[in-house]
Amino acid sequence: MRARTALRVALVAALLLGFGAAPAAAAGPDDVIVTVPGPGGDSGGGDGTIVDAQLRWGLNAESGGGAFAGGCNFLSAGIAGDAGSARVWGENDGLYRAEDGRVRIEKPTAGGQWATASWATRCQDPTGAVVSVASTASTTGNQVVIDGGTGTRRDGTLDIRWSGSFTIVFYGGMTYWSVTDPRLTLDAAGNGQLTASASGYGTSMDDMTKWSPIAAQTIVLADIRAADLSSIGGFTVTPQYLGVLSVGAGQVARSGTNEAYWGSFPQSFVDFHRLTGQQGYWLTTGGARDAAKPASPLTVSYSSAAPVAVPPSAGTGGTPADAPDNPLRRAPGTIAAAAPLQQFLPVAAPLTTQPQAAGLVPESRRGLSPLVGPLLGSAAALGLAIVAVLSMMRAFPWQRRADLP
Repeated sequence: MRARTALRVALVAALLLGFGAAPAAAAGPDDVIVTVPGPGGDSGGGDGTIVDAQLRWGLNAESGGGAFAGGCNFLSAGIAGDAGSARVWGENDGLYRAEDGRVRIEKPTAGGQWATASWATRCQDPTGAVVSVASTASTTGNQVVIDGGTGTRRDGTLDIRWSGSFTIVFYGGMTYWSVTDPRLTLDAAGNGQLTASASGYGTSMDDMTKWSPIAAQTIVLADIRAADLSSIGGFTVTPQYLGVLSVGAGQVARSGTNEAYWGSFPQSFVDFHRLTGQQGYWLTTGGARDAAKPASPLTVSYSSAAPVAVPPSAGTGGTPADAPDNPLRRAPGTIAAAAPLQQFLPVAAPLTTQPQAAGLVPESRRGLSPLVGPLLGSAAALGLAIVAVLSMMRAFPWQRRADLP
């Protein structure tokens, strides 16, 4: 009896220590099987294989802000089709999608949760108000979420690839570009890059009939420094923007007035947008929307089933209406004598200018100085006064001929 009891205890001890474990295929229907999460495949922070990572990012506040024409800027799932021209999208065009495979667009709600976006809500902040171009704090807070990322953690380094696409839409669709198959590579210090294939269509404010497909090319979406790879489950990090110098893209000088938001997206990123006409939206140009351009925090979760908690952006109100209050402006048929200077601006021109080469946004050097109007008015008044005095003195040649006998 004692021998049988001792044998049972030994067998139990051996099983607890992992010796003599039966293969999984031999498990009976009444057996209880416990799976211990692996360090990299689920929510751990060690080395291993990652099979279902999640990427969440909104790029920047401008990607969900109000637009000078077309209502707003927004994100769309998948690669948008060819609109045929630089024009504002319509609901029935079939260009907008909230979900596409493992990719979806989410927006924060008034209750502090995340909800899938829709055509109806694409221009609304968390309170339901339409975002306004007048405030850089007014934003929809929309973010792209991509599940199904696969990769590895080796010796503290990280390499994850996602399959899927999303589209960044500005001016309601008058200019847009797409991102396909992002890849994140970080070293053991948490430094690295998020790259992807970028494509789209090129247009120009100078010639809105211009519409040229852009061949896909690999660009750096985000430069990342000091991401916390030791964090369980994933991490949130803000990509480099503040203090980043860009060359040949119209970036204004750093100063005390723009110090808090001066910078740029990666160089290959802004170089790509020389083709789309969007360069001015991805670096500091001296425009009124500069504060909305810095990169937003980016979140990576090692398992989409257990994502890192991301508090939704509160956003601020715009106009409580069902439709945007900043539609495309048209040139007036007639101009009154006392018409304000704004009526002489180009059709759909922003109220502020952002310099770039042959892009969608007009260059600053093309604008009139605010001193030009008053100076021209003063010169005209002085000229009329001189003419009046000379006429009273009968100094004009035709007046002297009339006085001859």
